[in-house]
Amino acid sequence: MSRKHWLHAMCALFIAVAGAVRAGGADSRPAEVVVLSTLHQLHAQVPGYSFDRLREVLEQLHPDVLCLEVRADKLAARAPESTKQEYPKVIYPLLARGHYVVVAMEPSEPEYGAILRPYLQANTTFQAAGGAAVAALGAYSDATYAALKTHWRDAAAVNDATTDDMLRAKHAFQQAAIGAGEREGWERWNRHFLAVIEQAAAEHPGQRIVVTVGVEHGYWLRGHLAAVPGIRLLDTAVLLSPALTRPD
Repeated sequence: MSRKHWLHAMCALFIAVAGAVRAGGADSRPAEVVVLSTLHQLHAQVPGYSFDRLREVLEQLHPDVLCLEVRADKLAARAPESTKQEYPKVIYPLLARGHYVVVAMEPSEPEYGAILRPYLQANTTFQAAGGAAVAALGAYSDATYAALKTHWRDAAAVNDATTDDMLRAKHAFQQAAIGAGEREGWERWNRHFLAVIEQAAAEHPGQRIVVTVGVEHGYWLRGHLAAVPGIRLLDTAVLLSPALTRPD
């Protein structure tokens, strides 16, 4: 081989290797996703998963990305919350101290209203009709939460299969009682969350995404995320097992 041809061959090899190194620089690992169920105002009633314990759990999970169950405008304003009290009490102060990528999961208007209006109308119509079905659903919901509060000894229990199974059954009963508006609204709301999480996973491969979401959404999101390519869904209950998170 002539010196000229040898130099051309070496240049081509160098370019090919450099290209491979650049391509290899992109992280091909799937994003890790942890669905962390929260209790909104009920953190104040569950000693094993208090607001302080939620703060500890979030720090122990070491998220790179936080997907939060709030609208973008409320997140930007750090708005007060009467129901989702974990945000002003725990999560917003955590954001001020940490360095996280933060994603709002609830849709903005007009999609927010478009999803909620039929759902709320179906529930209003159902409640206005009164009768045995309304009383039965109220009693079932109250009994479910009374039972769950005895089960929720710690954060792991709030995120375990028992809790998910009980709340899956609660929503099946609600949808059967209230009808299509309840069923379709619940599905659309959760599918919006799912799409936001999938987008976050695509944008942050190899990183840990912690999704903070009300406990009733946990079963739905875990069930659907388990089948999403490019996502490694972690078992939240195992991660939060007292044996792993607290020293003897």
